[in-house]
Amino acid sequence: MFKLKKLLRSKQMRLVLGVVIAVTVFAVLTLQPTLAFRAQPQGDSLLYGKLADSRAVHGGHGVVANAKVTINSIPPQTTRTDDQGQFWFKGLRDIHYVLKVELPYDRSNIYSLSTRVHGQTGKFFEIGDDVQHNHEIDY
Repeated sequence: MFKLKKLLRSKQMRLVLGVVIAVTVFAVLTLQPTLAFRAQPQGDSLLYGKLADSRAVHGGHGVVANAKVTINSIPPQTTRTDDQGQFWFKGLRDIHYVLKVELPYDRSNIYSLSTRVHGQTGKFFEIGDDVQHNHEIDY
């Protein structure tokens, strides 16, 4: 026991322990994000959709271009709608998903939309139907 205490008090041993701890922390911090980004989508299904907002017609059609859409897949996927309000996600499993939508003209709100994916699933999403952000006022 006395030799261990004496060894731990030596400057060389503290230096070695410090280097070992620093290398370990560095390895964990650098490898963890790398391993997470290597995760690939885990299914063969596809979700394609069209996003519209009937509350505010932009471009004359009600479709929402350049909206940020994120799906809670593993790993999460993010895309933007094209000029016709269309988007798609590949590599999905046949389960229920939640989409988070950020509109280019309303960045203060994030809209949640849900859908079930099975095979090639096409869906029309209407932001005005999002109950959380579409409250009616009683007079």
